[in-house]
This record gives sequence, C-alpha cells and structure tokens, in this order.
Amino acid sequence: MKRILLSALLAAGCGAMNTPTPTTPSIKDAKVSGQYNLVLTSAKGNGTTNIYTDFTQTGATFTGAANTLVCPSNDSSQCKGDDHVISITPSGTVSGTNVTIVVSVPSTAGADSVTMIGLATGTSLAGTYTDNLGDSGTWTAFTAIHPFGPPPGVYNYSGTFNSTSNPLLIAPTISIELGQDASSYIGANLTGRATIMNSPCIGSLTLSGQAIGDAFTLTDAASKASIIALPTLPTGDSFTFSYRFETTAARCAGDFGRGVLTINLSPWDY
Repeated sequence: MKRILLSALLAAGCGAMNTPTPTTPSIKDAKVSGQYNLVLTSAKGNGTTNIYTDFTQTGATFTGAANTLVCPSNDSSQCKGDDHVISITPSGTVSGTNVTIVVSVPSTAGADSVTMIGLATGTSLAGTYTDNLGDSGTWTAFTAIHPFGPPPGVYNYSGTFNSTSNPLLIAPTISIELGQDASSYIGANLTGRATIMNSPCIGSLTLSGQAIGDAFTLTDAASKASIIALPTLPTGDSFTFSYRFETTAARCAGDFGRGVLTINLSPWDY
C-alpha cells in the first residue's frame, strides 16, 4: 500500500513541474544616426540621385537635417535644399533591421515623394524605392567617409575652378582650410578660409558653412559668395563644386562657375 501511495505522489509531482518555454532573442532596432550619403539608382533610365543629410534618431524613428541636399546626377548646380528657401527633411522608421525612409522633393511636376524600403547592415543601408511620379529603382546609404572631427581637426583641399559666365584662359587655383566651428562645438557647423590665385577679382574668402554627409556648403557673407561641394563617391577623396557671387557683391558681382577639389589627407586625418 505504501508503494502504491508513493508512486502516486511521484506521478503527481512530475505532472506539476513547469517546463520552460523557449524564447527567441529580440532583434535590436538598427541605428540610423549621423552624417549620411544616399545614392538612388533608377531602374527606368532616370539616372542617379544623391542625397546628403544628417540623421537624428529617437527610438524607432529618425529625421534628416533641414539642410538636406538632393542632387540629381550628383551635380552641385542642380542641388535642391541649399537655398534656404526650400527645406527638404527626410523621415524614417526602423523595426529591427528593417528601414523605411520617405523624402519629398519639390519639382516642376509637383512634389516628388520617394519611399525607400530596405535593410540595415551595421551602419550601411540598402533596398528599393518607388516614387509617386512613376520612378523606381535601388538605393544604398552609408555614413560619411571623412567626417569632420572636433577642433582643431582640419581638412585641407586644393583644386581649380573657372567661371561659366566669364571663362578665363588660365583657370584660377583655390586652397581651402576647413574644420569644425570651435565656437559652436557642433560637428555639422564649419569654418575656414580659402586662398585663391590667378583670379582677376578675388584673392581670399572667409568661410562658414555646414557639413551634410560628405558634402558641404560654404558662404562668405562679406563677399556675398557661396559654394556647394559634392564628393565623388565611393572614395570621397575628390569633389566637384559650384560657386556663385551675388549680383550685389563688391567683387566678382554675378560671377558663377564650377571647379574640382582634392582632399589632402595626411596620416593625422585617420
């Protein structure tokens, strides 16, 4: 009788034991933050479009900077968002490694709303896109190749340019020293100076501006000059730029043109 009772108790005890339920580790949301370069490649013969922005993430959502540049064919003269009149602000969400980005770009045919869907692999993003004007294709995104570090970190650039409105037989040369604005301690804000040789109307510029991905925009308020420089990807070591002087500028009034720059890297830049 005792054996029967003991067997019954053991059977009841075994039945009361809780078996742990296996759990699947949760996937952390991707991080999409900082200076980014995006490249959209049309599958319908519309070429490429480069987008330069600075993403800020809060939880599962992120937004691009109000000074985002959208540049068809990576042509600095065609960029939108640089004139402080049109503001282009991308927005996005993340869910695990899934990423969605939406950007609306003003155009003559109406606002072009682009939706990018893709996956994050570390800080790199890639996927497909569609827009409301009938275009579609693939896209990639990656963080800035040469981000500006804290002061006194400085990049030096050298190159040539020429006027489109009044071309010169000998192209002027330009050297630019550019770094983070120490007074603001915000990596996107830049300050520097340019030295120009062989120009009939300008010898130097005092510059302030902003980094946007690996692109940058610069102005000299006193000289009423502005510059937009875009990197030649994927290395980002060379740039094409466009410049313009306002018609009311004391020197070079109304002049505009294009140029090229090379970043002069040293071991201390890495």
